Amino acid sequence: MRFPCEFIAKSFLPGLRIRIAHQLRDKGRSQNEISQLLGVKQPVVVSYLQKKIVDTGNEKINHHLDALSLSISNMLSSRDEIDIVMRTVCTKCKSLRVNGSICSIHKKTLPQLILYKNCDICFGFDELPSMEVRSAILGHLEESLMNLKEIENFYEWIPEIGSQLAACDENAKDLDDVASFPGRIIKVKGTIVNVSSPEFGSSRTMSSLLLWIRKYQSSIKWTISIKNKSSLQKNLQKSNIPYEEITALDLNWDECLTELSKEKSVKEIKAILDNRSPI
Repeated sequence: MRFPCEFIAKSFLPGLRIRIAHQLRDKGRSQNEISQLLGVKQPVVVSYLQKKIVDTGNEKINHHLDALSLSISNMLSSRDEIDIVMRTVCTKCKSLRVNGSICSIHKKTLPQLILYKNCDICFGFDELPSMEVRSAILGHLEESLMNLKEIENFYEWIPEIGSQLAACDENAKDLDDVASFPGRIIKVKGTIVNVSSPEFGSSRTMSSLLLWIRKYQSSIKWTISIKNKSSLQKNLQKSNIPYEEITALDLNWDECLTELSKEKSVKEIKAILDNRSPI
């Protein structure tokens, strides 16, 4: 019997502490200061700083650890109350365990859990308040994919690298609040196929784009990546759907979105046409 807590203790927390130690050092903190802030002995801090960040954690959660450690290191540097710091870490951990990355890892460790589609075993018998909402989002995603499969020749709109469909609710704030299909949606023999079931925090690119556009259009809760075919622009114009054209969004992500944020159209656009990799 393997519990998710084992992964938290073995990989999640060590990976988080190592990242925080490195970030505190980058902020100019001494080893002694870091040991006090982390509540560990100085030799432990030395071992943290000797480790390479890329060799820690797990590939499915590393981007979560990077973002969380940056937030925590800032909180520790500004001497935030310890209860706020710990609540922040625990909240993130919980979100990753509700059909998120840690849940996925745990199911691989204990294959019997595959039988439980919306597993909440690790939370005991008290139902998690957000479980119903998150389960509904996952259900809507699967339903939307089925609807797309019913569209004639829709597979022709799937990029060679695959497509991604992401969704969230009105309370989404970070990547863990956005659900999508790990491994993307691909085309196979005249139809589209999802490599795996949807889960939260699995797509950094499309989830980030959805969170970004919601800053300007909070009503948007879905996003999908498709091919930028010649007929797409014509159809958008014909239907009076506002859009913007960008070159190589995937190569200059931050720069492109920063520039687009300055445009008045950011509050109206419903599509971004990328000359290289359209979304």
